[in-house]
Amino acid sequence: MDRHLRMGIAVAWLLLVPGAPVAAAPEDTEDATYSLDLFDDFVFDKDNQITGGWTLSRHSEMAGDWSHFTGWLAPLGRMGRHIPTLSAPGLHYRYTLSLGQVIQTPNDLSRTDLVEDDVPYVGLLALQAAWYGYDDTRFRGFAVTAGVVGPASLAEQVQRSVHDITGDEEPKGWDHQLSNEPIINLTYQRKRKLWAGRTEGGWGADLALDGHGALGNLFIALVGGVEMRLGYNLPGGFVPVADPLGYSMYYRALLRPPRPHRPSIYLSAVLRGNVVGRNLFLDGNTFTDSHRVDKEPFVGQLIVGAHFEYRSLAVRLQAFLTTDQVDTERFPAAASRDRYGIATLEWRF
Repeated sequence: MDRHLRMGIAVAWLLLVPGAPVAAAPEDTEDATYSLDLFDDFVFDKDNQITGGWTLSRHSEMAGDWSHFTGWLAPLGRMGRHIPTLSAPGLHYRYTLSLGQVIQTPNDLSRTDLVEDDVPYVGLLALQAAWYGYDDTRFRGFAVTAGVVGPASLAEQVQRSVHDITGDEEPKGWDHQLSNEPIINLTYQRKRKLWAGRTEGGWGADLALDGHGALGNLFIALVGGVEMRLGYNLPGGFVPVADPLGYSMYYRALLRPPRPHRPSIYLSAVLRGNVVGRNLFLDGNTFTDSHRVDKEPFVGQLIVGAHFEYRSLAVRLQAFLTTDQVDTERFPAAASRDRYGIATLEWRF
């Protein structure tokens, strides 16, 4: 059997087959949490493919039932009870509302003509609503992402302003960016913890499976992978990964660490295999002719991170690296692999 087919079957099983029953969740609670994710490729000294962006998120309070949410956003949270497979005995429930922007450029920012052998200029401005239930063993979630690509995303204005402030090269090819197009994408995600261990000294490690699928005019993809964490005072739950909006979902699925009054310091690594049917950042506009490049249908990803959490604050630093995404034999100017850093600040009032 072809290895890509085997991977697809394994991911489909993880997404669709219910997990075995587990014990009721511990008595954890947490107020609403806010996070700011900043994307930039300065760590890798490049301006090619995803070059920058940001996401601002509000992660709701933790609830034991979808009906227990309060506040003016409570009706949004209560919609989670109508989404199949998200509810199960012993789970904690949350919803997340995120607003973000993603910017992509070719490598040569000085050219005013269309750079035909490199990736297009693309800007995305989008809003995402995500609902999810989890405990220390299971995670299941669903997200809807809606927004726009093209001049209406304001990516040109944002990048020009940032480059003016930092003294970087002025991007001159935004006249050739993709046309305005409304975006709608759906994401379904499942995680399952395979193993977890702790020492008496407070050190811990765990290993989890991750699978998610994306469907829409922004991304069509089937993704499977493993997540690993190692560190001191490791919190329960699952590591957050700041993917581009629409590719997966924003969430905060963490539980109280063993020593709540001490900081948690840990490392994470996420290794994924992706079967990509559509990537608007490479494939171009859906309904009109536009610049595009030939993408690779099978892409590997490695996301490594360092995390510091203490009481109501958290700081995360992650690096996102991929295997070849673009056919560089036909598009030689393109950097085939995407690489950028993500800095995240989380806080609770």
